[in-house]
Amino acid sequence: MKKIILSLVALFVFASAFSQGIEFEHGTFSEALAKAKKENKIVFMDCYTTWCGPCKYLAKNVFTQDKIGAFFNKNFVNVKMDMESEAGKPLKETYQIKAFPTLLWLDADGNILQQMVGADAESLIATAKLALDSKNNWAALNKRFEKGERDVAFLQNFIMTSANSGIDVKEAVRIYFSSKKSEALINAKDAELITKVVTSTSDPIYLFVLKNKTRFYEVANQLQIDEFMEQIMLSDLKQSVPKGDKEAFAAKKKELIALDQEVGSKIFAYIDMSMLQRDPDQKKFYEAMANYGIKHDFDNSEHLFMYVQIISAAKEDIDKELVSKVVKMAKRSVELNANFENIDAYAYILNKSGQIEEAKIQAAKSIELAPEDQKKDLWSVKFLEGEEN
Repeated sequence: MKKIILSLVALFVFASAFSQGIEFEHGTFSEALAKAKKENKIVFMDCYTTWCGPCKYLAKNVFTQDKIGAFFNKNFVNVKMDMESEAGKPLKETYQIKAFPTLLWLDADGNILQQMVGADAESLIATAKLALDSKNNWAALNKRFEKGERDVAFLQNFIMTSANSGIDVKEAVRIYFSSKKSEALINAKDAELITKVVTSTSDPIYLFVLKNKTRFYEVANQLQIDEFMEQIMLSDLKQSVPKGDKEAFAAKKKELIALDQEVGSKIFAYIDMSMLQRDPDQKKFYEAMANYGIKHDFDNSEHLFMYVQIISAAKEDIDKELVSKVVKMAKRSVELNANFENIDAYAYILNKSGQIEEAKIQAAKSIELAPEDQKKDLWSVKFLEGEEN
């Protein structure tokens, strides 16, 4: 029996050695580079801050996974660096870290091979494999650019890889767009590229997209194009209007709506709706949200679901007219994406509106579609079991 117990203990210790996440070095950055040079490896550096929520999530839920640890411990010298620490501040400046978490893969001399901002397990592994690919990682593409390679396919790949890595390659962007006529940009690849690298409402390419948005819809993802147009306007508004300056705000509002009536009106409707969140009478906020969803976001299933969830959870009593608007949004959300969560929310609001039999039908659909481990959390289950009314 004693031998069996000892064998089990040994087996547990052996298994534990291979069931761990990333092993990070405890020395200095210079020591990590020296170790990488000695072992002919790449340095992987997690650039984080102590207050960064996504950094904490990554450290707790991604870096700790066995498959992540196995791959990273085999291929890299791993180091974590608080960018606000005395050791981290110079590195933050050297590598121009502007967002957290930024993940860097460096050669033994400290040169960037690959970079990304934020990650899940799948994208982290994919990017790590790319970092190991000496012919296709960002450093390899950058070297080709510096040597003068300028063909269209290469520039597209280089700019997209750089954008996805959070690296600004202004010269490549300038060369690429100056080589193409505006009309030639109306295609899926260039549409995606534009949404990644164009950042100003004064950029001629942004103005071209605004003017030709319906043509871009035909070749690209409409929601992606819409979000791009809106985010650039919102960024311009945020950067150019001092907080509390009502006169400057009014002037900028007029300017942006003049650029595009539809897009400009939408972002200011969103701002107006958001401001009502502070109103003591929360019914005004919910009413504005429903009106905004139906008028401006009726083709975005994810947003409609969010609006339905927020209004459905309201502590205040909402009138029949508002409930009917929420039913309309929930139904549309299901039409766009008939997943179990959308249908569960639709069943809930149908019941709230008094449409009991239809609520039961939708609740049954939600339960049927839901994964077994998530059924217990559905409102629909409690409803059909008689726990909700």
